[in-house]
Amino acid sequence: MKLLGDRVAVITGSTKGSGRAMANIYSDQGANVVVTGRDQLEAQSAADELSKEYGTNPLGLKLDVTSVTEVREMVDKIRQKYGRIDVLVNNAGYPIKDDLWDVRFDQIPDEVLERVLDVDTKGTYRCCREVLPLMIEKRRGVIINISSTPAISGYIKGAPYTVAKAANLGITKHIAAEYGKYGIRCNAIAPGTIATQRNWERLTTEQRVDIVSSIPLGRAGKPEEIAGVALMLASDYSSFVSGQTIVADGGETIR
Repeated sequence: MKLLGDRVAVITGSTKGSGRAMANIYSDQGANVVVTGRDQLEAQSAADELSKEYGTNPLGLKLDVTSVTEVREMVDKIRQKYGRIDVLVNNAGYPIKDDLWDVRFDQIPDEVLERVLDVDTKGTYRCCREVLPLMIEKRRGVIINISSTPAISGYIKGAPYTVAKAANLGITKHIAAEYGKYGIRCNAIAPGTIATQRNWERLTTEQRVDIVSSIPLGRAGKPEEIAGVALMLASDYSSFVSGQTIVADGGETIR
């Protein structure tokens, strides 16, 4: 039996990295995945690959989560095709850039912070806001928000990301508290160091060694390992788990 048999799962930012790994494992477990990205051709290509590989009925859509119009259009198209949304994973995130990551907290201009918040936090808010009415209609649904370990433990770099991802934890708890009466669960995943192409390739070998040295498991995580947590949270095996943050960091934040 498939864990997500015939469920409709929207994964934002799912053409590559951890989002694509989620799309793969969800499809393998029977979900019809809505792949989204900022490029329509790339999203459709990923959806076509899922259909061919797993025999599901996916959909590829262009989505910029900073656009209220595009978020609403996405939900309308999904409603027309499937009639429901069972799972929403808010995975889209502002790219890690050195000129943001390495700037001290007291030197970050408002406009820079706003750019990150617009994607990581407001994007999550917009998607939740538009999807919740569909879930309320069906009296069930799962929302998974992506945070990060700096939102829990703090960090010495990347302040805009820490602030944005911490806000996602507040969104998670609020939705779990307010919408639980409709059978809607909301949880968050806080990944640690994950060796996605976007994040890992920007680092030198020395930087990679230094980062891994603080992880008890002695290595960076894989996108597939975050996808596994997302599968667990979306499935009925987590039917009594809501409002929680699952930390997937190889044990780094226990120190």
